[in-house]
Amino acid sequence: MIQIIEDDLVTCHIISALLKRMRYAYCEAHTGAEALQQLRTQPIDMVIADMMLPDMNGLDLLKEKHSMPHLRDIPVLCCTAQADIETVEMALGYGAIDFVKKPIAIQPFAGRINRAMERSPVRWESWREMSKRLRFYSRTIQPMLAIAHQVLHELDDALAQAQVGPAEVPLLNSIVTRARGAALNVGAIRTVQQIDKIWKGEGAAEDIEHLRAAMVIELAAFEDAIRSRTGASGGDASAANHAAMQQATASGF
Repeated sequence: MIQIIEDDLVTCHIISALLKRMRYAYCEAHTGAEALQQLRTQPIDMVIADMMLPDMNGLDLLKEKHSMPHLRDIPVLCCTAQADIETVEMALGYGAIDFVKKPIAIQPFAGRINRAMERSPVRWESWREMSKRLRFYSRTIQPMLAIAHQVLHELDDALAQAQVGPAEVPLLNSIVTRARGAALNVGAIRTVQQIDKIWKGEGAAEDIEHLRAAMVIELAAFEDAIRSRTGASGGDASAANHAAMQQATASGF
């Protein structure tokens, strides 16, 4: 899913219409606070961000995003009417990969969106690769997703308990290992990477906090997959791994 952060409704409409034509799933935020809430709760693959928002400077937004380890690798394409060298350099340090000057020229902008999406984190294994690896019928993926989703909920509950009391590290490590295996089984590449990147197995308060924050998003991605799969007709498809989950599942995941 691509996140549009833009307070100008005309520009937001132009970008959303383009993304719809390009068959990318997207969400919209018109303030910095709304954008951060979406980033913390939704499986976002790439951000298109205005640098001037009514409640927040674009650099402050990027800095806040960069402070969360599980969000640092999400690429940001900045849209701005003007930006000095210092602002550009700071934005690049906070995860921006490209700048587009307003007013937006549609065709070049579409190309830059595609290039930015090539740098977005891979979220799911392709349907074709998963079928080859597990050799199952397409209808069996939904119960497998549901089981993995339940295990991730158990991990989230365990992390929540560890945040309010002393962590039982061996038990927590066991639940983390089980959740990682369940996610790996259904090809949830992003979930596995987040666990591997954040969890050091020592039960440190910072690791518990960061992993729980990551699990909020991963649970949302699983819920999207389960909902989409319920309405899918099955069959073979090869979803673009870096595309939004709704797009991938609509293609047959």
